[in-house]
Amino acid sequence: MSRRALILMYHIVDHPRAADEAKYCCTPERFARQMAWLAEHHTPVSLDALLHWLETGEGPADPVAVTFDDGFAVTCENALPVLERLKIPATMFLVADRIGADNDWMHQRGRPRRRLMDLAQIRAMEAAGVTMGSHTLTHPRLPECPPERKAREIADSRKRLEDQLGHAVEHFAYPYGLYDDQALELVRTAGYRSACSTRSGFNNPRVDRYQLRRIEVFGSDRLWQFRNKLRFGTNDDHWTLPLRYYAGRLRARLGG
Repeated sequence: MSRRALILMYHIVDHPRAADEAKYCCTPERFARQMAWLAEHHTPVSLDALLHWLETGEGPADPVAVTFDDGFAVTCENALPVLERLKIPATMFLVADRIGADNDWMHQRGRPRRRLMDLAQIRAMEAAGVTMGSHTLTHPRLPECPPERKAREIADSRKRLEDQLGHAVEHFAYPYGLYDDQALELVRTAGYRSACSTRSGFNNPRVDRYQLRRIEVFGSDRLWQFRNKLRFGTNDDHWTLPLRYYAGRLRARLGG
């Protein structure tokens, strides 16, 4: 059995409202096609099931987990019906202090203001099988935070979400994919079971559970690019990827 697992990362499932957010917007039509292909050719699993697979080897070969960052309301509106219809579990990483508010960390940099899910929408997603995780309190760049704030962003976000949702919150994702050694240790001591980075690649049983790799799905990704990302475990979506991949393997064999 192959020993590798993939985690997909989405942000906004909607049509872009400005050119500078297009990279982070997967249109509902493309998302539906991607999830249909995923359900047909792979076994989508929850993040909990993926961790169990990494720890025990029990479960389907080549599992794939779907994750969303930030908690955009349009994800509930546009992605949830697809996930429900295809019975695909997923994980949503929430910015704990911004529930029911907006993406101020993006709007301050000139990107469109977008509404984030409120508690009613979060509970609707949970009822449909979506797991909630933490994405800090305010979405800062953790390596740039003083130690005291860094600890609050990581630990207090978990407690706040648990108080609001009424159950344990066990998974974390680093905003912007940025972290340092102190952030890693704070995530561990805060009691999370795992943390997701934005580094691309497959996950195998040797991976650090607090530096899980994810494949980012860009708004421009066509279905063939999506398929290649899953096949080769990389964010590289250029059409030459298969040629370069197999040429590299051939060179390695000849060199050996």
